[in-house]
Amino acid sequence: MKHLFLFIAIILGTYITEAQVVTGKVSSMGKGIPNVIVSDGTNFTKTDKQGRYSIDTHENSKFVFLVTPGGYIADWSSGTPAFYKEISSSSIDFELNKFPTKNRYNIIAIADPQPSKKAHFEKFLEAPLTDLVETATALDGTTIGIVLGDICSDAFEFMPRWKEEILRVGVPFYPVVGNHDHDRKFKNDTESINVYQSHFGPENYAFFLGKDLIIVLDNIIYGLDGKRYKEGYTDACLDWVEKLLAFIPKGTDIYIAQHSPLNGRRYRNMIINHQKILDLLKSHKVVFMSGHNHCNGVFNHSDNAIEHNIAAISGAHWATYHCRDGSPSGYKVFTKSKGRLSWYYKSIGKPKDFQIEVFDIGQSTLHPESIIVNVWDYDPSWKVEWYQDGKYMGMMKKVEDLSPIRMEEVRKYEEKKGKPMPKYNVTIKSKHYFKATPTKGANSIKIKVTDRFGNEYREIIKY
Repeated sequence: MKHLFLFIAIILGTYITEAQVVTGKVSSMGKGIPNVIVSDGTNFTKTDKQGRYSIDTHENSKFVFLVTPGGYIADWSSGTPAFYKEISSSSIDFELNKFPTKNRYNIIAIADPQPSKKAHFEKFLEAPLTDLVETATALDGTTIGIVLGDICSDAFEFMPRWKEEILRVGVPFYPVVGNHDHDRKFKNDTESINVYQSHFGPENYAFFLGKDLIIVLDNIIYGLDGKRYKEGYTDACLDWVEKLLAFIPKGTDIYIAQHSPLNGRRYRNMIINHQKILDLLKSHKVVFMSGHNHCNGVFNHSDNAIEHNIAAISGAHWATYHCRDGSPSGYKVFTKSKGRLSWYYKSIGKPKDFQIEVFDIGQSTLHPESIIVNVWDYDPSWKVEWYQDGKYMGMMKKVEDLSPIRMEEVRKYEEKKGKPMPKYNVTIKSKHYFKATPTKGANSIKIKVTDRFGNEYREIIKY
């Protein structure tokens, strides 16, 4: 009988180790915070009036973490907010700091830093990081940053250094996992994420910014159908989102921060389970933020969902300043003030109002007879108009084109390296170009571009 009890105790002890009840308290300045959402990546609970919680963790869960409430933030002195803790004890407490938004906040969203070697990281520390510091310093209101995946390019030794250097921006930066942040030596989704988790914690998490909710999701699936990875959401990810939304008040505006856009690599195919995520979010106003393509694109996926696919801060893998689609290297800044959301694309080393590039007749290889305007942050709410000798000529025609500036950067790269640009970096045709064909003898052409917020960008060409 004694041996039987010992056997049962061992079995129970093993179970408790693998799937245990974790209790704790969420506090700020020693005072418990009520109604904080707590998760282990599968299950959810909320803190009581004293800020205490109890959660029955799943046997495969590695972390207990918070959906940080509006007005608070976890300590981010490590280079990423510590909203999570490993399940190494049955008692886990959290201490949060005050982080008021005062009806105004900013989000700096960058995509694909993607250093694969030390020289790349050193380039990031120069103009890009300087630009980020200057922008963050100038912004009015509470500011956070989000890096939308590919924090490194399969060079995981840069993850600790990323956390160290991004602190210089002076605002908390939240991570998103990208395909290059998975460990490719593993052929499954569970093991390939381990290296990312060891540096940044859970791959799916959420936090409030004021009254709005930001949900960070891993939409890179490793080892599916014999492929190294595919873009999309696992059923477990969607299940977690659905459970989370049950705790979220109706009418809450939501951001989804993820690596791949909903329409996938090079905008060719909608990603796995894209409709399911849209269905889950149909009762909320949603802004998707993504990277992966190293291009700029703004897409309306439904009446309530818009996506910003953001070009790479690394340009073309640190080879050229412009990305493959002709977008300058940069990032996006979102500002919500008194309930109104606005945004702009910030090119590295350029002023805020640098939003277009104009190419004169003969510069475009595809439309040599026309003046071409590159409007990299274009969406259907923008207007692109032109005037000839002071006469209004109407809207410019939307066309596909190649950036002449980017093609010249490629030529110089190949001349310096003595070899062609790698295939993944070649210039591609994109749809954010516009053309106008002046009549012979024109003396001047004026281009006027108006964004959806009424800001105007003008350029005049004189002959």
